[in-house]
Amino acid sequence: MNQFVTEWNTWRDSRNSALATPFGWLSVSGLHWLEETTTWPEAPGTFTIDDDGWVSVALEPGTKAGPAAATFDLMSKSAEAGPNTNDASPSSSASVPSDTTVLPKIPEISGPEVRVEENGFSAKLPTGGSLQWFTVGSVLYELIDRAGRIGIRVRDSKSPLLGKFFEVPVFDPNPNFVFLAKFTPFDKPEVHTINTAQDDLQVQTPAVGTVTFTSEAGEVTLLATGNPASGLQLDFHDSTNGVSTPAWRTLDLGIPNHDGSLVVDFNRAVNYPFAFTAFATCPAPIEGNVVPFDVTAGERTPPFYFSEAGINVPFLFYVWWDEESAKVTRPWYDRFGLDITLLNPNHEHSALSLVGFDGVAMSGADVTPLSRKARSRLIKVATEALTSRIPVIGIGAYAEFVIRAQRELRESEGYVDGIEQEYAGTDGKLLIVMNNELAPQNAGFDVVHTDASGLLYIEMPYDIPLESNFAEIEDFEAAMESDAPINSWEEFDFRVVSLIRQHR
Repeated sequence: MNQFVTEWNTWRDSRNSALATPFGWLSVSGLHWLEETTTWPEAPGTFTIDDDGWVSVALEPGTKAGPAAATFDLMSKSAEAGPNTNDASPSSSASVPSDTTVLPKIPEISGPEVRVEENGFSAKLPTGGSLQWFTVGSVLYELIDRAGRIGIRVRDSKSPLLGKFFEVPVFDPNPNFVFLAKFTPFDKPEVHTINTAQDDLQVQTPAVGTVTFTSEAGEVTLLATGNPASGLQLDFHDSTNGVSTPAWRTLDLGIPNHDGSLVVDFNRAVNYPFAFTAFATCPAPIEGNVVPFDVTAGERTPPFYFSEAGINVPFLFYVWWDEESAKVTRPWYDRFGLDITLLNPNHEHSALSLVGFDGVAMSGADVTPLSRKARSRLIKVATEALTSRIPVIGIGAYAEFVIRAQRELRESEGYVDGIEQEYAGTDGKLLIVMNNELAPQNAGFDVVHTDASGLLYIEMPYDIPLESNFAEIEDFEAAMESDAPINSWEEFDFRVVSLIRQHR
């Protein structure tokens, strides 16, 4: 057992170190699919695709760029092969897409080709290939081909996600999740069309055989991808997905023995890059690759995720939901980068630690439906947030719990604030109370009252619509930066997320 844990710890350290590299998956900050001619506001130039599949970038004047290591290696090999050829044998980092299924060596896959142009670079990829192409300052531009679609993935060594990374959360190592299995190869690979982490992208992947093992749930048979000669791979779903793990995970099975035997150790199941960033194109498992038991082993869902909204904001929200409003408002949270955990104070009886949360809110129009235990729970949660200096927001009638927690906490610490009468608020407006860890003025909120204990009070009209007229995130940002009035609850939520992100 000691050796098992020691070897697992060594593997885990290696995994975390690999993720923390300057241009690793935690540095990915964008993905742009290319058309015949494409650019975008932060692009280093204009990208074009010719009829032969060559992709070229014409750099903006004054832009200083250089070939990435993989491209430089290809250029060097091309030069060694002779001055009249553009073909080059790819290095491993350039030829194999690191976030797609590893394909068998048969049929042989040609590698990328590269050229240096007068004002930029050109490259051509095989289907499914990728190339870490060129760098501009701290940013690396990666060229990818996914099912014939050409894209540019942006990797930034100064990515905020990379700066926050410490380690991937995991389940404790458990030998009960180690199985002796049998690999049975197919006569020829079976090609399957599968989904990917991008909603509008499907790719094809070959299954090279089956992996079978016996568990307490019975015999399990799954399809393996990869190559028996260089290493098999198992992409799988299980019932922990969406609860404590991402939508799917993957497991490196290694090379099977001559008799087909191999070890399936779910303690080494890892997250694909899509668990960290919205800009990955990871392959989903082949349909039917479902493990019929809870795989509480290997990596868990990472706490931080990077998307167009920036790094996600883990947020705890106690609320008595109006279900009709919930159907409208819940999609906002993902869009704004709020990684929200919703709890009903009457139904959630177990204590939930605030460790890992960037903020807490509690919202309700009436405290009458709450049980005595629920009310005590909300005061306790608010007290823990205040003590830990975590932003806490009380909305509507539930502002009472933040106020009471602050009063009791200040009294226990010996403060005499002399507050004889609580702020009553304005008729027809919703009262919102927050601790002074936040600076609501920075998000365009008007503070109508600050009490002697340090709580901040803002008010919102009840009669604004739920949804905003704004279509793009940039529109929400521009309205906030210009201190424009808040004209919808969607805009209110965007500014609350911005407040929490500013605090973090």
